[in-house]
Amino acid sequence: MRLNRINVVVTLSIMLFATLLSFLFRYIGFDESNIIIAYILGVLLVAKQTEGYLYGIIASVLGVLVFNFFFTVPYYSLMAYRPDYPITFVIMLICAIITSTMTTKAKQETKLSIMREKRAQVLYQFSKNLLKVRNSNQIADVGVKDIAKLLNRSVIMATINAADELDKPYIYANDDDERASIFTSFLELQVLSEVFNTGKSMGTGMNEHGDRSAYYLAIKGQSGVLGVVGVSCFDNKLLTEEQKTILEAVTTQIALAIERERLSEKQQSSKLEVERERLRGNLLRAISHDLRTPLTGILGATGTLLDHDDVLEKKVKKDLLLGVYEDAGWLMHAVENILSITRMDEGNLELIKSMEAVEEVVAESVARVKKLAVNHIIKIKIPDELILIPMDGMLIGQVLVNLMDNAIKYTPDGSIIQLNAYLAEDKLVFEIVDNGNGIAEADLPLIFDRFYIASTINKTGRRGTGLGLAICKSIIIAHGGEITAYNNPTGGATLQVTLPTIVESNINHENGSELDG
Repeated sequence: MRLNRINVVVTLSIMLFATLLSFLFRYIGFDESNIIIAYILGVLLVAKQTEGYLYGIIASVLGVLVFNFFFTVPYYSLMAYRPDYPITFVIMLICAIITSTMTTKAKQETKLSIMREKRAQVLYQFSKNLLKVRNSNQIADVGVKDIAKLLNRSVIMATINAADELDKPYIYANDDDERASIFTSFLELQVLSEVFNTGKSMGTGMNEHGDRSAYYLAIKGQSGVLGVVGVSCFDNKLLTEEQKTILEAVTTQIALAIERERLSEKQQSSKLEVERERLRGNLLRAISHDLRTPLTGILGATGTLLDHDDVLEKKVKKDLLLGVYEDAGWLMHAVENILSITRMDEGNLELIKSMEAVEEVVAESVARVKKLAVNHIIKIKIPDELILIPMDGMLIGQVLVNLMDNAIKYTPDGSIIQLNAYLAEDKLVFEIVDNGNGIAEADLPLIFDRFYIASTINKTGRRGTGLGLAICKSIIIAHGGEITAYNNPTGGATLQVTLPTIVESNINHENGSELDG
């Protein structure tokens, strides 16, 4: 009703202005045709400034009556003495109505064109935003915010998860409207669930659950209902048909984005499964090929001892047993690496960080390696002071064992292998330095790749499984560190590991407050 009053006031004001202008024209001595033009101009302005056709038609009739009353003889009467006046009145009325109608129609078409352009821009921007998302949760987060801004209302949205069930809904309170908290009520969530199960629109303005606080629309794709969006209708402010059309267009874009992401996830899952099978095949080939040599040595040595124990000299027996011991140690080390890589592939490798003493981790690692380094010289250089850093001591010990074992494997007998540990600013650095022949330039970029085996080995002929350095890299990255390899200027190579010495915090600081991460 308030809008009608405004239109009435505008109509009367414009026609009053046209009448005053007409009095001015008569005072100046202008012809009646100019006065008629003034009233047609008034009708044109009324049609432009008001809504709908009604006020333009009223202005047309009012203009003819006022013209007859004030500006035709006899003045101040609706009588007309001249026989041509009725024709003038009819033509004036027709021209005024036509002018009003055409102006109103042009105005509505302009408004409709602007609205369509705005809708196209909104949908284009919305589509661009959806292209940036990487999962269904991000789609819901982007969708709920953009719809709220588009319709200037609070919005709730829930999309399906991998189990084809509604995930936890996202709620966006427009202008921090506290009334949006009603979306979390049992009754509203019940409507959300029913819309998902039935695919029908419900809520405010609908036959079903019309007493609720929002209008709920299913997000439908080719595979069925993919989610639900609810738009607040507080104070019983219903959505217009235009707003519903925009909402349906937006939900179509959301459905396409969800189906695209689900398809991408399926393709990625298939690729990962293929890659996992390929790695399993490589692992089995590595095991069958590389474990055969030490097993053959163990079988041969033990067979010789069993068959010729009474004739073998003590020194020969000791050498055979030493070979069995070395081969068994190598097998144990290989099995540890295989188990580690299996846990990594399955996502079961968890870091158990605690404050560990560097000296103890180094000592334990060197003790394990010395059993395999009977023909090499192991040296240690660590600071005198106690160094405690956060790390998984068992896994970092495995890294050091793998690195030293790699140096033993690829250096000649009698080579020196030195393990250095020192602090550099906020990093702990481990270095395994050898004085062997170094690493071939072609191998340097590849040595941390899984199943990569360098072309040069020592005289034992053991090539390894190609897993040791790859495992080292995974463990160090999980610790937030780095691992590199380079050749020394004086000969040999260095494998360097850096680890952070500061415990990472799970507290985010925003505006001086602490928030749970």
